[in-house]
Amino acid sequence: MLLFGGVTLLPLQWFVVGAGLRLHIVVILLVGIGMALLVTEDDLRRVVKIGAPFIVANAMIVAIWTATTLYHGLGLRPVAQQGAFLFSFVAVAAGVHATFSRDLDRAARLLRWSGLASAVVLVSALSYSMIVNGVNPAVVFGKTLAAGDPEILQKELFKSAFVGFGFDESTVRGNIRHEVFGALLLAMTLASVAVHLRPPATAVQRWLYRGSLVLGAGLIVLSMSRSVMIAAVIWPLLLQVRALQAGRVSRNFALILAGGVAVVSALLALGLAQVLWVRFTQDTSSYDKRDQLLSDAFANLTHAAFSGGVQTASASSHNFVIDTWLRAGVVAAGAAAVVLVVVGYWFLSQTMRLHREPVWMVPTTAMLALPLVRFVTAGGGLVPPVSWMTIAIVVGLLAYRRSSRAEETAAAEPTPATAGVR
Repeated sequence: MLLFGGVTLLPLQWFVVGAGLRLHIVVILLVGIGMALLVTEDDLRRVVKIGAPFIVANAMIVAIWTATTLYHGLGLRPVAQQGAFLFSFVAVAAGVHATFSRDLDRAARLLRWSGLASAVVLVSALSYSMIVNGVNPAVVFGKTLAAGDPEILQKELFKSAFVGFGFDESTVRGNIRHEVFGALLLAMTLASVAVHLRPPATAVQRWLYRGSLVLGAGLIVLSMSRSVMIAAVIWPLLLQVRALQAGRVSRNFALILAGGVAVVSALLALGLAQVLWVRFTQDTSSYDKRDQLLSDAFANLTHAAFSGGVQTASASSHNFVIDTWLRAGVVAAGAAAVVLVVVGYWFLSQTMRLHREPVWMVPTTAMLALPLVRFVTAGGGLVPPVSWMTIAIVVGLLAYRRSSRAEETAAAEPTPATAGVR
C-alpha cells in the first residue's frame, strides 16, 4: 500500500537521490502521484470541502512567491517544490479517504504496523550510516552522559551519521533529526488510529504494537528534539482530556501514569534525565541564536515588507508567517497566517469534541501537534515536508470520519417501509 510505504520510508531524510532531491521528498511526490491515480472525484470533493481554506491559502502563497521570485530574479526551485507538496497534499488526503472508505479492514490491518516498520527502518538506516562513518554510539552516549551535554549527542552521533549520503561535513546539519523523528511520530500515531479501528486479534500482535510504541518513544527521547518531544507529549494528554470531558477517569489513566513513572525511572537510571533537563533548561544556544535571527528578520522587513525577496534559507526567523513575509511580502504573510489559524482551529475544535468521537480520533488530533510546533520552530520558515504529509493524512481521516458519521446517521433513520412500525 502506498500510504504504508510512504510513512515507513519518510524518516530517511539524510539520503539524497537523483537531481539532488532528498529521499523523503521523492517519497512524498511518488505517493502523491500514486494516490492521484487511484482517487475518484468524490474523494477529492470530500477532502476539498474540509481542507479548502488550507489549500487556497497555500495556493496564494505559491502564486505570490512565484511572482516575487521572478521579480527579484531568484531561483524557482523552492517555490516549485512547495507547489508539488501542495499537489501531493490534495492527492494524499483524498487517497487516505479512499483507502479507509473502500477497504477499512485491509488498510487498518496493514497500517497498524506502520510505527513498528518505521522504527525498524530508521534504526537500520542509522546503524548502517554509523558503521559507514565510523561512529560508535556507545562511546558517544558515554561521553554525553558523563558531560551531561546533549550537544555531544547531536554533533557526534546524528550529525556525524548523516554525512556521506548526499551531504558532506560542511553541508550536513544535525537538526535534520527534527524531521526524521517527526516522521517516526507520524507513523506511530497512524498505527494507533489503525489499531483502534481494527484491534489486533492475538496477544502477540498486541504486544508487538505496544513494543513499537515503547521503541518509538525511546528513539524520540534519544533524538533530543525538543519540538518532537513536545508534540509527542500532547498525545497522552489528549487521552486524559477526552476522559475529563466525559466526566470519568480513563481506564488507561493508571497505565499512562505507570508508564510515565517507568520512563522517568529509566531515564534516571540511565543518566538521561540530567541530559534532558539540560536540553530544555540550560541549552539556550539555539534560543539565543533564534532571538538574533528574529531581530534580523524584523530589520529586513523594513525593505521587504511588500515585495519580499529575502533569502530565508540562511537567515530564517524559524517562523512560518514571518519568513513568508520576508520571501513574498505582506499579502503572502496574511495567507500564511490563515494556514496557521486553520490548522490550529482543526486541532482545537477536535480537542473540544473528543468525548463525542471514537477513540481513534485522539491520535488523529494528536498528529496536528507536530505541524503546529514546527510552524514556529522550523528553520527556513516553510511548511516542512513531514508536516505536509501529516496534515494531508489528518484531512483524509477527518473526511473519512465525516463520511462514516453520515452513513451511521442514514442507517439509524427509519426507511419509508418501517417509518410507522413500533
